[in-house]
Amino acid sequence: MTMIQPATSGPPCIPPLSSYGTLTGQLFLYDGGKVAFESPITESTRERSTAVTPHNKCILVGGLSDGLLPCPYTGLLEQACASLEGGWSLIQPVLSSSYTGFGHGSLTRDCAEMESLLDYCIAHRNASTFCLVGHSTGCQNIVYFLKHARRDLQDRIRVAALQAPVSDREGVPHLDLQARNIDLALSMQSRGQAEEMMPRDAFWAPITAQRYLDLNARGGTDDFFSSDYTDEELRSRLAHVGSNRHGARLKVLVAYSGKDEYIPADLDTEELTTRLVDAMNDACREDEMQVAIPLHLPLGNHNLSQGPNDAHTFVDAVARLLADCEIN
Repeated sequence: MTMIQPATSGPPCIPPLSSYGTLTGQLFLYDGGKVAFESPITESTRERSTAVTPHNKCILVGGLSDGLLPCPYTGLLEQACASLEGGWSLIQPVLSSSYTGFGHGSLTRDCAEMESLLDYCIAHRNASTFCLVGHSTGCQNIVYFLKHARRDLQDRIRVAALQAPVSDREGVPHLDLQARNIDLALSMQSRGQAEEMMPRDAFWAPITAQRYLDLNARGGTDDFFSSDYTDEELRSRLAHVGSNRHGARLKVLVAYSGKDEYIPADLDTEELTTRLVDAMNDACREDEMQVAIPLHLPLGNHNLSQGPNDAHTFVDAVARLLADCEIN
């Protein structure tokens, strides 16, 4: 017989303070019930009217399983936006694919919801110009948006920043299990079950066969940044970023970390950063200013939480591009 020991008395365990900080702003609904959070909101703009909120909006899109406060540098980015003379605010949307919703979604659905967010901000939150900042899989959302979104909305994007544009399929630790699951997903797809859920042990979150293929199959819809692509394959996936732009109005920052936890250990991250940037700039004429610029962070990890200066370096680079686009 097992004796149950009484609970020991003592002070309650105090949870650690969140390192992500605290933001104050306005929570709003768009597109029939989806939520987004805009900050900062100054004392003069706290009324119900949003007519005086900044014209310039920086939209932060996180990666798989992220939602509000997706990265440790969220607060830094908000402060940088607020400090700019032209006035920028930070918007964090909760998409249907946020948190664990990504497993039954797609970049197509994300793009449509981002279009709805921009439309709402233009109509009701005084927006005219946008910056898109993506972390991890959020980078795929931005690259997809710059090809498939409505052109009138694309033309309002002045800056895009891709932080940790890594390959999901190259970050899988057990390639044999990945191959098995790809075979299963392909089999389900062939039987018309692409939108059905994979078995529990296939992935760390609930996921459909189609979404699994999008993320893990070579050439999948989400597979933009893989290091095993040839230069031509990278160009076929990324050249649209620098093409069909109006002069030098769009600037794209490609920020890659040398110590990212979700990349192969032997990957030359500086070389890959250059290859990604070159692929995006492929359609730019030599006499034009290049659209994409690199930012290699040799000691940075995936979400820039480890190095003492990596988050500041990234946010400062974004802020400089925002300041430049206000001048130009």
